[in-house]
Amino acid sequence: MRKQRLLGIEKQMTRIISTALFMEVKNPKIQGMVSVTKMVVTEDLRYADAYFSVLSVGDNKVDELIVLEGLNEIKKYLRKRVSEETNLRYVPEIRVFLDDTVARAIKISNLIDKVNN
Repeated sequence: MRKQRLLGIEKQMTRIISTALFMEVKNPKIQGMVSVTKMVVTEDLRYADAYFSVLSVGDNKVDELIVLEGLNEIKKYLRKRVSEETNLRYVPEIRVFLDDTVARAIKISNLIDKVNN
């Protein structure tokens, strides 16, 4: 499959899943600000690896493992939403992972600020 088509499918799946998380999902385990940071679809369209970042809102500390558990509970619903909004013959099975790049970037930024002060 052409790389350009895979990138288009990844973009479309990211948009659909982000919208579903923001507007439709009401799972109490999914707290804080959860966003899709990366989507990787295999060439045979069997699997889509979805990477999510979780940020705490305010003073409430969010347990990322509980959020991951909640995301795993709704991944079949997310796959259904993707199938409804796309015209793919086969909709990839969604595998959920936590992405800690945003948290690492914040940590590095704080360290740089400490060094500069």
